[in-house]
Amino acid sequence: MEDKLKKYSIYGKLDELEKELQGNDFIRIHQSYLVNMKHIEKVSRYEALLNNGIKLEIPKARYKFVEETFVSYKGEL
Repeated sequence: MEDKLKKYSIYGKLDELEKELQGNDFIRIHQSYLVNMKHIEKVSRYEALLNNGIKLEIPKARYKFVEETFVSYKGEL
């Protein structure tokens, strides 16, 4: 079975990429993860479930922000 995930290599800081993508439905859910909200199925119990089945951890300090932002985004669809 072939891997259907697209992988991209970007050289630079995630902080810089986050600023560039601001306003384009990307959210920083973790120090190491910047995710397009259209690929998030669900946010619960300190993790985000992506539509490809991958679960990503959300730290407690960011959870409320991520949850509120995601709920707001889903309401706009």
